[in-house]
Amino acid sequence: MKIEMGESLFYSWLRHVKACQIVQTNWKVSPQWPLQHEEELAELLSATDNLFSTKYGYKVFKKNTSLSQIIQQGECDAVGLSIANGRVSTYAVDVAFHEAGLNYGSKETTICKIIAKSVRTAMCLYGYFDAKDAEIVFASPKIYPAVLNGVAPCVDDLNTLLREKGFKGEVRIIANDEFNSEVLDPILAMSGGVADTSELFLRSYQMLQMFRAKDGQA
Repeated sequence: MKIEMGESLFYSWLRHVKACQIVQTNWKVSPQWPLQHEEELAELLSATDNLFSTKYGYKVFKKNTSLSQIIQQGECDAVGLSIANGRVSTYAVDVAFHEAGLNYGSKETTICKIIAKSVRTAMCLYGYFDAKDAEIVFASPKIYPAVLNGVAPCVDDLNTLLREKGFKGEVRIIANDEFNSEVLDPILAMSGGVADTSELFLRSYQMLQMFRAKDGQA
C-alpha cells in the first residue's frame, strides 16, 4: 500500500492536535456496509446539484447523479474520531499537494472537485457514521488566489445548504499561510515528544533535526 506524506502529516495532526484516539488513513467505503438516511442524502445530492448549476453554472458531479454510485466512490485521506465525556467528534480530511499549486485542470474543474469531495464526504459520514456534526477539511499547502477566491463563496454556500439540511458541522479549506500555522507549525512544535515509528512525516522531520543538531544548525 502506498503511503502519501500528506496523509501521514494529517494522521499526526488528527492524533496530536485534534486529540483523535482513532485515526484511519486512506479511508474508503465498503460495498457491504448498510447505508442509512438514503432519502435525506438523495435530497442533499439534488439540492447541491441544483444550487451550483443554477448559481455558478457548475456541474459538480458532471453527469453522474446516482446516489449509490457517488457514495460508493467515497474515500478520505484521513478520518479521525475524538471521544471525550461520552461525545464523539468526527473529522475527515482530504489533502492535495501539487508543487506548482493545486490544479485539477481549469479553475472551474478544480473548484468543482473540491466541492464534490466535500459534499460526498459529508454524505458518507452521515450515511455510515450517523454523523451530522463532522468537521470536513480540504487542505493544500499551495492554492493560488484565483482558485481560493473562487472556491471560498462556494464553500460558504455549501455550508449554508448543509445547515439547512440539519448538518451542524462545517466544510473548511486550509491552505497557504493557514496550512502552515494551523497544521505544520503545531505538529513540528510537538514532534520531539512523539516516538511512534508509524508516523512517517514526524520521523522524517526528527531525522532532519538530528542531522541539523549534529552539524550545529538546530
